[in-house]
Amino acid sequence: MSLNSLRFKFILAFSIAIFFVFILWYQIERLVDERQNERLKNEVFVFVQTILPNYTAGNWVGVDHIIKKFGYQIVEDIPKDIKELYFKDDGILKIFIFENAEYAGFLLQYFDDSFVAIKKIEFNFWEEYRLQVLLLPIVFVLVVLQIILYAILNPLNRVARVLRDFTIEGKYDFKIQTKRKDEIGDLIRLFLKAQLFVSRTLKSRELILRSLGHELRTPLAKMKLILALKEKVSSDDMKLQKNIQELQKISDNILEFERLHSGNIILENKEFFSENLLLEALSGFEDEESRIFIDLKEDFLIRSDLRLLAVVIKNLVENALKYSDDGMVFVSVEHKIICIKNLGEPLQYDISYYLEPFYRDDSHQTINGNGLGLSIVDEIVRILKVKLKYQYIEKYHHFLLDFN
Repeated sequence: MSLNSLRFKFILAFSIAIFFVFILWYQIERLVDERQNERLKNEVFVFVQTILPNYTAGNWVGVDHIIKKFGYQIVEDIPKDIKELYFKDDGILKIFIFENAEYAGFLLQYFDDSFVAIKKIEFNFWEEYRLQVLLLPIVFVLVVLQIILYAILNPLNRVARVLRDFTIEGKYDFKIQTKRKDEIGDLIRLFLKAQLFVSRTLKSRELILRSLGHELRTPLAKMKLILALKEKVSSDDMKLQKNIQELQKISDNILEFERLHSGNIILENKEFFSENLLLEALSGFEDEESRIFIDLKEDFLIRSDLRLLAVVIKNLVENALKYSDDGMVFVSVEHKIICIKNLGEPLQYDISYYLEPFYRDDSHQTINGNGLGLSIVDEIVRILKVKLKYQYIEKYHHFLLDFN
C-alpha cells in the first residue's frame, strides 16, 4: 500500500482518531475515579466526625448505634488490597480512611483503643461510566465513516487497476460492473463510455494502420518492378525511385509500429557483438555511406533482440540524416554506449514530445517524414529494457543507447 494512497491516509487518520478517543477515555476514567475517591473519602470522613464525640467519650452504645444506622459493620482487621484515601495521626487520635474493590472503611484509634469499620460500596453503573458511554457514539461514528470510505474507495481502486492495465499493458477490452446510484456510480458509467470510445478508436487505428501498411506493399512492389525492367532510367525515374523508397520506409514503420502495439511480438534473446549490430542496422544505407562516420572504440557483447535493436539504430540514423544541418551523422561505440549524433538547432520542445507518434517540430514540416521513427525507438527500448538518453551538447544532438 503506497504512503500517498487515499486508503493509507484514511487508515492513518482513523487510527489517530481512535488513539485519541482511547486517550480521552483513559483520562475521563482516571478523572471519574479520582472524583469518586474524593467523594467517598468525604462521606467516610463526615461519618467519622459524627461518631468521634461518642468514641472519645467512651460511649460505645452511641457509636454502635450510629455505625449500624449508616450501614457500617465493625471487623477485626483491615481488608486486603486497600487504597489509602486519607490518613491523620497526631499521637492521640489516628484516622485512616481506605477503600478496595468492594468496601470503604476506616480505622479509628484513640490512645490505645482502636476499631475498624467497613461498608459495602454500592455500585452505580451510570454514575461511574456515563462519560465513557457518551464516547461510544464517537467510536461508532468513526467506524461507520471508515466503512463508508472503504465502500467509496473499492470501486475507485477497481477503476485504477483497469486504467493501470490500459496504460501499461494496453488492455482496453475490460468490463466494470456497478449498480451504484451515487456519484461514484455516475463516474464509473462515464468511465465505461470513455473506454468504449477509446476502444473503438484504437481498434480503428490498428485496422487502418495494418491495412495501410499491407496495402502499400503491392503497388510499391509493382512500381519497383517496372523501374527495374526499364532499360533506360531517366531523371524522373530517379525521383520516382526516391519517392518509392520513402513510401517503403513509411510502410515499414507503420507495420513495425502496429506490430509493437499489438502485444503479439515475440522477442529473440540471443548474444551478439555491437559491431554485428551496427552492420545489421546500417546495411541499407549504401547511398548515404559517405555521410555516416563510425568510430568503433569498443566491441562489446550484447544479449537482446538483434532485429529490434537494429530497427532502433536504423531509425535513429535515418532521423539524424534527415535533420542534420551539415548532412553528416556520427556513430560511436564506447563504454557499452552506442551514440548517434548530428549537427542541428535545439529542439522546440522536450524530447518526450517527439517520442509520441506523428509529433514533429513545426519547422520540419517541409522535410519528408511521418513522425513514427522516434516513437518506434521509444517503444522498442521500453520492451527490451534498454536505456535511451538524449543530450544536446555544443550544437549536436546526441541519442545514447546505454547497455550498462
